Order: sequence, then structure tokens, then C-alpha cells
Amino acid sequence: MRHVFICPLNDTMKVAVVDLRNEREIYGTLRFQNYTPPNPAMYPFVPAYFQQYQEQPKPLRQFLREYIRGIRPRSFLLVLHDDATDLEANALSELLIACGAKDVPMEYRAFLLSDEPAYLAVTGSKRAVTVTHVIAGRDDTERIFIPLPDADEDAVREAIRELDPELTLPVFTYGVPDAAARVGEETSEPVLVRNFVKIL
Repeated sequence: MRHVFICPLNDTMKVAVVDLRNEREIYGTLRFQNYTPPNPAMYPFVPAYFQQYQEQPKPLRQFLREYIRGIRPRSFLLVLHDDATDLEANALSELLIACGAKDVPMEYRAFLLSDEPAYLAVTGSKRAVTVTHVIAGRDDTERIFIPLPDADEDAVREAIRELDPELTLPVFTYGVPDAAARVGEETSEPVLVRNFVKIL
């Protein structure tokens, strides 16, 4: 059973083929490739893959066709920015469907950073740094959004203290700007993939 993992970043997408031996066990090595839209981003807080949206499916489809040549994936696993709106989530899903995806399960980054029963997730996007209190088995979370221009280490640590006054929870990060990179343990893409596969 094969899937394609898609993790949109600021102006690019991280892509990998995920080969599952059974429902939960990844077979082989994950090889990540970056997809960069051909047109540079014109607007500062909007990812390049949302700009000139009508022109995005063709180059992405060509990239995916070359990258996953000969593979018929069961689904495209889409990892969303934690500040993604419903409109953005639907736009990304529709973009992947236009590229041939039949099924697009989605999950927010915060829920994929660790398999700890409770932790704080600090993630970044082109607009904001999001600090999320994640508790296993619960969909409702407390979140603090910090606009990107204000997202220095002090602001992120203040948000962490607001969600965890005792500072007892582990903190995991992904995609945060350099100014806030030291607030927790950085999570790698293979961890995101493994944790996504567990919830399929």
C-alpha cells in the first residue's frame, strides 16, 4: 500500500512516497523531495502555491508524475499549517485532486510532532508561529497565534508559559523561524510521516 506524503512549507512542498508493509509499518527509506512552484511568490504572507492558483495544478502534476513514476498511490497524506483556514485546506485538497489524488486525508502539523500523550507544538507558517497544547485523543486544543513579525523567542516562550504555567510539558517544533528555533526539540519529516500513518 503506497501513499504520497505532502507537507506544504512557506513557498514549497515537501513530498515523499510512503510504502506501507501493513497498515502501520513503513517499508524502506523515506526520500523527501522539494517541490517549488515555477512562479516566485509576489505577496509576502501568502504561500507561492496559493498565488496564481489556476496555474498551479499543471507544474505540480508534472512534478508528481516524474517523482512517483509507476506508482499508484492509495492516497495523498496532506499536512496542514496549524494556522490554515478551511478555505486553504480545501484549496490544497482540490489542488492535489486536480493532480490525480483520489483521497486526501488531512491533519494539522501540531498533532504529528510527537507520540507523547501531552505536549506543546510550536510550528511556523508565512503568517504566524502557532503554539498548540496537544492532548492525545482530543481534537479540541488551546492555541496561540503569534504574527510572524512579532514571533521572536521571548514571545514564543511567553505563549508556552501561558499554555503550560508549570513548564512541565515537552515542547516540539517544526518549521519555525530562526528567532524561535531554540524553544523546543525540532521534529523531522520522518516523524511527521510515522505519526500520520498511525492515525490512518
